[in-house]
Amino acid sequence: MDGQDWILMLPGPTDVPEAAYRAMTSRMINHRDEGFRQVHREVLDGIRKVIGAESGDVFVLTCSSTGGIEAAVANLLDRNDRVISFVNGLFAERMTEAARYYSDKVEVIELPLGTAPTLEQVKREVEGKGADAVLLVHNETSTGAYCSDVPAIAEYCRRNGIALIVDGVTSIGGYPMGLSRWGVTCFVGGTQKCLAAPPGLAVLYISEEGWERVVRKQRRPHYFDLVTHREFMKRWETPFTPAVSLFFALRASLQHILEVVGLERWFRNHAAGAGAFYEALERMGIEVFPAPEFRSRTLIAGRLPAGIEDAKLTRTMKERYGVHIAGGMGKTKGKIFRIGNMGMVSPERVTRTLEALKGSLNELGFRTADSVDVRSVVERHFGR
Repeated sequence: MDGQDWILMLPGPTDVPEAAYRAMTSRMINHRDEGFRQVHREVLDGIRKVIGAESGDVFVLTCSSTGGIEAAVANLLDRNDRVISFVNGLFAERMTEAARYYSDKVEVIELPLGTAPTLEQVKREVEGKGADAVLLVHNETSTGAYCSDVPAIAEYCRRNGIALIVDGVTSIGGYPMGLSRWGVTCFVGGTQKCLAAPPGLAVLYISEEGWERVVRKQRRPHYFDLVTHREFMKRWETPFTPAVSLFFALRASLQHILEVVGLERWFRNHAAGAGAFYEALERMGIEVFPAPEFRSRTLIAGRLPAGIEDAKLTRTMKERYGVHIAGGMGKTKGKIFRIGNMGMVSPERVTRTLEALKGSLNELGFRTADSVDVRSVVERHFGR
């Protein structure tokens, strides 16, 4: 499809509000002046509301989400720490790889793809092996599996003096959260997913208990030294030059979420979009990849029907309908397709994506989708 009439329904990046696009074109300012300090304050206040951080510290780092994961493990893990990492997809694998640079005692617990850690599994592994830290992914982007037990796991870990480090890159902004109330030690989020902001910034939350671990470390990374970041935060600055234009855009996106849409409605839109996607896929005869108890509301993963290639499906949807989705990655490559139900979720965008999927599958020879009334499914879930 020619021109600019496309939508990003990817696992990220996602489309952003017009106000965020305009904000990025704002005139550059001095990042050591009151102008940036005010932007920084407003961004951090907005993030706290989204993630439920009444206590602890929140940072917005100039780096990708992977940089945020690096900052987390580099500041919290020591060489002799016993680390249990629950691996249920590619991004859990990546977090494990990062942890191995800082701890020599990382033990991997492999979970079936399409599932997520449960409280019972965490208890069993911790009590059998012992642990100083637990790593897990809140919402595994490579499979669409969501860990609903994070609050219970966090409470268990806090009660037992275990650090819980959570990759929340594709859950932040898509689910109601209470990180301080839950007791999560460290949480890493991305801006380019459900927060509907451009890529290039990472959100990092550290609990008050987590700081005890950070300050005990003898050696911390230079760029990601959170103790240094915390000192600069006392005057609402960053140790190194921030991506000022991206901060402008993130502030605009947060204002859109909190003031234009409203946070509760923002969350409801993600839930309604997911409900519409899952019902429509099942009516089309497409098997959803995760079991119902693990299904994500922000990353929709469906198994490719027999004879349908992921590259042909994603290309047809892009070229014929202007809808960008993704195929599988890692061990799911060639087996599933992935749709990002993130950020600017609306009945119109969900309908357009499902119509594009239905038309593309029909064109590629999978015709059981023909009779599905996509619009009525979407309207039912969004309450229209």
